[in-house]
Amino acid sequence: MDSAFHSSVDKKTNATRKNTTGYTFFNVFIISLTAISKYSFLLILFFISNCGSFTNKIKLIDSSASLAFFEVEEEEWRTIFPNEISKLTINSKNFIELPNVLKSIQYKRGVLAYEDWDVLVPDSYLPEIEKFAEKVSISKESKVYLCIFKLDDILSPNVKILKTSFYILSTEDGLVLLFHEINTNISFQTQYSFEDWVIFHPTAIKPIYRPELLLRDKQHTSLFKDKLATKNIIYGNVVVFDIPSLIPNPPLFRYPKEDEISAPTEQWKSVPEKLKALEEMRKNKLITDEEYNRKKTELLKEF
Repeated sequence: MDSAFHSSVDKKTNATRKNTTGYTFFNVFIISLTAISKYSFLLILFFISNCGSFTNKIKLIDSSASLAFFEVEEEEWRTIFPNEISKLTINSKNFIELPNVLKSIQYKRGVLAYEDWDVLVPDSYLPEIEKFAEKVSISKESKVYLCIFKLDDILSPNVKILKTSFYILSTEDGLVLLFHEINTNISFQTQYSFEDWVIFHPTAIKPIYRPELLLRDKQHTSLFKDKLATKNIIYGNVVVFDIPSLIPNPPLFRYPKEDEISAPTEQWKSVPEKLKALEEMRKNKLITDEEYNRKKTELLKEF
């Protein structure tokens, strides 16, 4: 009887030990971490737990070496788009116009007023975009899409890129392109993979005030002006194509207006004056050290 009692107690003790082993190990592991390590560990756990919700918001549906297209969940884009745009009814009918709209968008490579504009999307990417647009335009189910593309750095093609990402919303009347990134410089410590450069973190589309985009199609396109805001806010990163209710009067083809940013010719009489202005821009953090050094080298060659 005594022996049976002890046997029963031993079984319960062993069961309890088994149930608490994992818990005890985890506690010891956490206690053994330093304060910094604990913070890093919790940060990793937070990142892992949020990956699931991120992948549910966008879904990869088409890609190549330099281009990727994603479907965006309605709950997601209606939350992060400007209020007036978030209320639009989507329709894939005009998605076919995407390549033509992209052809008309130019990007300012630098910040100096006398620098030239260049096409935002390389011509070599347009056939693939056109093929995707044709497929979407005949789709029975209308969706909002996200496009991400990259350009390799000429000097470091395996570890540096320029990345652009934008949402595409098609309606019965036209299109809206909402740029999230525009030729953003990204560097990798080692040779990057496809998974590295397509990483995307959705955030609310906010107005960009720098003169980064120029619209060449002055018949059908304009930058977006939020009339519902308390102050008329101009989005230099949102392009509207053929949607009368969203196109301001008069239309806006760049932000800010050309006469507000273009420097008079007499201000650029000599190389020393240009260098002085360049130095001021760097001090005011309007350009990066890399941009400063590149332009300085060009100007000294002129001198």
